[in-house]
Amino acid sequence: MAIGIALFGWDKKIGSVIEVKYPKSLDLTADLINKIYMTFAYSEDFDKEELIETSYKEQTILSYCDKTRVAKVGYEIVTLILEEKENVNIFKIKKQLLEFGKNTFKKEKSERNQFFLDNVGIFFETSSAKKILLLGRAGTGKTSIKKIIFEGVDPKDLLYNPLEPTRGITPSVYSWLDLKLGLFDSSGQELSFLLENEEDREHILAFDNTDYIVYLFDYPGWISQSQDLVTEIQKIQKILKKNSYSTKLLLFFHKIDLIGKDIDNKIIDEISANIKKHFDIPLYFTSIHPDLIYSLYNAFYEILSISSNENIKLKEILESEIKYFQKTMFFITNTHNSIVVQVMSKDFNTTIINHTHKLVAQLNQTFEDMTKSGNIDHLILSSYDNLNIIMNNTNLPKFSLKYLICISETATANKLIWLVGQIRSKLKDLYYFNKSNK
Repeated sequence: MAIGIALFGWDKKIGSVIEVKYPKSLDLTADLINKIYMTFAYSEDFDKEELIETSYKEQTILSYCDKTRVAKVGYEIVTLILEEKENVNIFKIKKQLLEFGKNTFKKEKSERNQFFLDNVGIFFETSSAKKILLLGRAGTGKTSIKKIIFEGVDPKDLLYNPLEPTRGITPSVYSWLDLKLGLFDSSGQELSFLLENEEDREHILAFDNTDYIVYLFDYPGWISQSQDLVTEIQKIQKILKKNSYSTKLLLFFHKIDLIGKDIDNKIIDEISANIKKHFDIPLYFTSIHPDLIYSLYNAFYEILSISSNENIKLKEILESEIKYFQKTMFFITNTHNSIVVQVMSKDFNTTIINHTHKLVAQLNQTFEDMTKSGNIDHLILSSYDNLNIIMNNTNLPKFSLKYLICISETATANKLIWLVGQIRSKLKDLYYFNKSNK
């Protein structure tokens, strides 16, 4: 992964000069600059170009200099700083840097810096940026969803310890695989004002450049005030249409656990049919209740996978393996301990999902300490009723992936170990081969 790149010129009186660097915040210490120049000065071969690889504080430094020009212009160097050599196709990057350096130094000095900045993008991966706005009345669960999905908070904690109400618009930035997400949490108490005052600064902050609006309403609210909720959704639609926003509006019918102890699918179907009489909008039934938390994860997977190529690829990998198993579930967590992708067989017993989520959460710190010490790579748990769980360290922290968890009521522990090996092999192919050959 590239950390930064710099173009060094040469002044006959003061020596090396940083002409331009990217990003601007790139820290180039005097010690590092001296090391770069000394690598070329030690070489007595002045009749050819050189590209030298060195190491500096666990970083890989690649530097290009056309030594045939030193007598005339001094040491002019392009230096690329990489975080970890093993995570990139070093041969390909050297070839790119050689070509980039040649083309840079062919330019006149007056044009060189701009050419440099215009073309450094070949060394840096770009992530897609998406903005999500959470709208809904007070107490519908907007902030709780943000905490659970993007910050890894235990849903059980939020069920018994409700959060303070949000005031105004609260923006947060998260990484989700190859996406940068700007999540805007809005105050339920101020929803009416937000929908009515289009010239207000808070309204503009909320709606401008938004990719997705998730409107939350819950079961009690729908039962008592369904027409008012329909009116609010219609107002959002009018705002989007009036301003020609390309925003996608999504509906979360939240707190479905309040329908009753045993959720009747007939009730869900009736509610869904009623809502779809008014709107042709994607509708998700969600809850943070332990037995139903998977519904919330699945809703966000489906939404974000539209924008995230990596999410799609991860899900394809898991689905390619799960089709051979019954009563089995896989999920992958990121370095923030949030689940980023989850798949399950059609016959999987969803009532045990929370049990396994809680178990993994409880074991997380212990397992993390053990993997850091290098003593363990995976953990296997088996219950008396034939439930087998394997928790495996993906060893892909640079790509924000942490653990692969496989749960099955039918596969043996040995079969799960083999399965984990299959999935890990595919993950490494995806991240090391595909990324290094972009």
